[in-house]
Amino acid sequence: MRLKYIKTITIIAIVYLIIFGYLKFKKKNINFFISTDYSKKINWLNLSSGEKDVDVFFLYPTCYFDKNQKFCSIDDKNMRSEAIKIKKAHSKIFDSANFYAPFYRQLSLDFILKLNSSSEIFREIEKISLIDAENAFEYYLKNYNNKKSIIFVSHSQGSIVMSRLLLKIKKKYPKLLKHVIAIYLIGYPVTQEYCNQLGLLYASKKNDIGVIVSWNTESPEASIKNSTNPFIFQNDSAIVINPINWKRDETYSSEKENLGSYVRFGNKPPVFKSQFADAKLNLERNVVVTNANVKVESPWPAGVLHRYDFDLFYYNFKQNIRDRIEAYKNNKDANY
Repeated sequence: MRLKYIKTITIIAIVYLIIFGYLKFKKKNINFFISTDYSKKINWLNLSSGEKDVDVFFLYPTCYFDKNQKFCSIDDKNMRSEAIKIKKAHSKIFDSANFYAPFYRQLSLDFILKLNSSSEIFREIEKISLIDAENAFEYYLKNYNNKKSIIFVSHSQGSIVMSRLLLKIKKKYPKLLKHVIAIYLIGYPVTQEYCNQLGLLYASKKNDIGVIVSWNTESPEASIKNSTNPFIFQNDSAIVINPINWKRDETYSSEKENLGSYVRFGNKPPVFKSQFADAKLNLERNVVVTNANVKVESPWPAGVLHRYDFDLFYYNFKQNIRDRIEAYKNNKDANY
């Protein structure tokens, strides 16, 4: 009788621990079991009235820095707060188009930096972040786009997610990418192999359309110290373009050619800087090199100016979007 009682108590205890453990896990990760609902406006960083002829679909860079959890929930306050800062800093770049940007569940920066290869990052991204991006784009396409031309823009982790999303789009909507104005995968090493996968050319000048554009920014210090940059390939496989003169050779662009920078120093709001950043390509490292007086911040290695990819070339970037839109409107068949 006593043995039967002990067995009963043991079974009850085990069941309790299983249920308690499950509920605790579920409570902590409840949003990971539910698809993000993009019919709710609260799950969009930015929506537009749609008055302009062209849309920008944007995925923001890493805004999640929790060291204890791999993915954030869609309503994570810190992630949303950082994403709103990015929007305030960058949204003027896109004022020639309707601007759409979803909130999406991200990998923590700490976890990304522990991964050893791009394939590992892709595997993790595809678990949650890519699902959100795909659902957001589907909702945008059916409810907001109204058959307008699209410019895709992203940075850092956003570009990793966007690169995978575009492959999904090509498979599901093969005609859509044939009429895209431009794809800006900033802070991400675009290769010829990837261009071939999408069936698109890499940009070669300031106003070609239907092209992919990308760059990663470093200071000369990175080359001197042979800094390990997690955002580039350390070989000749990546392609890069100068975001001031829009050339792919090593032609130097001085600060005077820069239309203006909009730089965030530390946690302070961005400030306008005239003739602040020069640019020259380093075709051994496949990066944009600048002598701009900005500091490398943790956790980036020496000379890696990843944070400033948008900031230093802000108004050139803004003008370039205008140039490509104008080229598209003048000749919708160009480069297709």
